[in-house]
Amino acid sequence: IENVVTSFAPRPKKAWWQSENGVEHVSIQLDLEAEFHFTHLIMTFKTFRPAAMLVERSANFGRTWKVYRYFAYDCAASFPHVPHGPPRRIDDVVCESRYSDIEPSTEGEVIYRVLDPAIPIRDPYSPAIQRHRGLNHPRLNLDWDQEGRNLQGRAAGKLQFWGSHSVFPGPPGCAHQAQPSPGTSPSMRHIKVLCQGCRLFCGSAEPSPLTARLCTATSVGAEPPQPRTTQTATCTCELNHAHPGPILCGLWCHMPCHGAVPAGCDCNEHSRRCHFDMAVFLSTGNTSGGVCDDCQHNTMGRRCHLCKPFYYKDPTKDLRDPAVCRACDCDPEGSLDGGLCDSADDPARGLIAGQCRCKEHVAGPRCDRCKPGFFGLSANNPQGCQRCQCDPRGTVADGSRCDPVSGECFCKRLVTGRSCNKCPPEHWGLSHNLLGCRPCDCDVGGARNNLCAMGTGQCQCRSHVIGRQCEQVETGFYRINLDHYTYEAEDARLHQGSVVEREPPPDRPGSWTGTGFARMLEGGWVEFHVSDVPFSTEYDVVIRYEPQHPEAWQEVRLKVLRPSPVSASSPCGNTIPADDQL
Repeated sequence: IENVVTSFAPRPKKAWWQSENGVEHVSIQLDLEAEFHFTHLIMTFKTFRPAAMLVERSANFGRTWKVYRYFAYDCAASFPHVPHGPPRRIDDVVCESRYSDIEPSTEGEVIYRVLDPAIPIRDPYSPAIQRHRGLNHPRLNLDWDQEGRNLQGRAAGKLQFWGSHSVFPGPPGCAHQAQPSPGTSPSMRHIKVLCQGCRLFCGSAEPSPLTARLCTATSVGAEPPQPRTTQTATCTCELNHAHPGPILCGLWCHMPCHGAVPAGCDCNEHSRRCHFDMAVFLSTGNTSGGVCDDCQHNTMGRRCHLCKPFYYKDPTKDLRDPAVCRACDCDPEGSLDGGLCDSADDPARGLIAGQCRCKEHVAGPRCDRCKPGFFGLSANNPQGCQRCQCDPRGTVADGSRCDPVSGECFCKRLVTGRSCNKCPPEHWGLSHNLLGCRPCDCDVGGARNNLCAMGTGQCQCRSHVIGRQCEQVETGFYRINLDHYTYEAEDARLHQGSVVEREPPPDRPGSWTGTGFARMLEGGWVEFHVSDVPFSTEYDVVIRYEPQHPEAWQEVRLKVLRPSPVSASSPCGNTIPADDQL
């Protein structure tokens, strides 16, 4: 403060600032030592108000200055180049006359509001408004007085925190008080009250985790009656967990902290150290710049919120759990990237926590099984598994599936082979039908056996027999029925039996031959007389009957009665008596 005599008094309202005798140009410049958001200025003069004065501000610690407002009794004469009248915009620089009248002669006020209530403001917290209000050095230039009258006064500062909306807990009403010095003459200027309203700017302009919860004022300098005493406001930086941002320190929470700030970053309880990174702070839109250091429990990331490579986040555990990151459990035979897995669930990217990166033909969370249609998981196979080699004609359901280990296909009932591409013995014609293959069904008399070619179904025919089933006789030959020699029971000798004649049904062939049946009772017998066998060979004896009861015969005995002994030279020479008892 230039050209002003100051002192402190125990009664603040009886003290004022007083200029030197005979000096017309007086300035009062305050060094606030930090950035404040200026709200208003109220000056109360013990004597006449100045005929002309102006209020200036500096936001770069006094290197450059900008005028807030001009005050003059005659604005045109005192400040000819400054517009006169009420401002239309917040940042208009104008000259006002209403606070420069000669009356009142004492207790006159000069009031300046940075944000004029008459001017509508859409957003009082916009960057432009904050820049307009920001300052660290306000200055009052008091020029000539009314009719040579002197100026006397007292100054008071009213400060508020930035963002806390609480009253600055400094000395009541004023920041500095002064008493008139002994020998003061009426030609001196006396400023009775200088009341300046500000919000202390603690931290960054954006919401920060460090907010001024306490602003203290401390006197620096010599005790009275020395003329120069300053007062410093400092911030107590505390955490604001609702708005994570840069970790700040300093008198006004204005610079990044260095070293360990355990509570300043949200490290999810996986680290006790962090630092501030300006690049991160800018990339997050000035909302958060904290970076955790030395993340534990296999975590990583700016907030220790990610799992390290080859670990994944257990979705059943809280992020702060020491065991939240589990090791990937990937099968080395079927996985890629050395066993790397998805670190967390991300439906948008198709990621599943713990899912390993599988080879092309491998599936499963651990990449430990072949995909459907593949088999033979192997570490030597770049694709993991090889494709099933199944014949779709012979496999059930999806023809591309096979055993994932052996590669054997799942065959239809009448199909065989590793690839289900063969018919079993006595079958042929592999196709898409339900059973896969068809029976050979070779003719019992015309074929040598019931085997046939798998592709054509051709049976192995006897001499002079043709056809797929060997059921046709070659031209120039004939064959007899299997039961060519038939002997009817109703024509035989019966013991405890009777003949039952039966008419054949009109709509289908009869199930019998001859005139009917011989009904026999238990213990009875039938004797057939066979006299027309042309030569000796092996014959089969077939007895055909229809049971009259649900149960089968318990015992049937057959005996061959020969008219003479069997000749040893005949085809039946090896017959023994027991062969004639069946």
